[in-house]
Amino acid sequence: MDAMPKYAGNTAPKKVNKPQRRVKTKTVRRPYEKPVWNAMDLTMAAAAVVTVAFMAFLVMFMASKGASANKQLQSTTTQLEQLRDKNNDLKQEVSSLSSPDRLGKVAEKHGLSLQNQNIRNVK
Repeated sequence: MDAMPKYAGNTAPKKVNKPQRRVKTKTVRRPYEKPVWNAMDLTMAAAAVVTVAFMAFLVMFMASKGASANKQLQSTTTQLEQLRDKNNDLKQEVSSLSSPDRLGKVAEKHGLSLQNQNIRNVK
């Protein structure tokens, strides 16, 4: 018996279990029932409607504010351009009124004379 291999443990054949068959179940469809709205559902729906309406109001309000701010900015810009034009006109008038030729004519008209030793050029 030396030719026989020596196995450790139980050498008895094992019993193999057959897979069990699944039992088929039939699905039963229930007829569709209308959902029942309770007070909490109605409150949540009303809150959602109020929130959407409030947000729409805010969007329109902010758009109106933006339009009025834009109109005011345009008005202020127009006034600024008019004042700059007027300021440039006044600067031009000052430079023409303070020209040496005009000052000489006004001095002669009032009987003043030009003395070159009293003139100093300042830069």
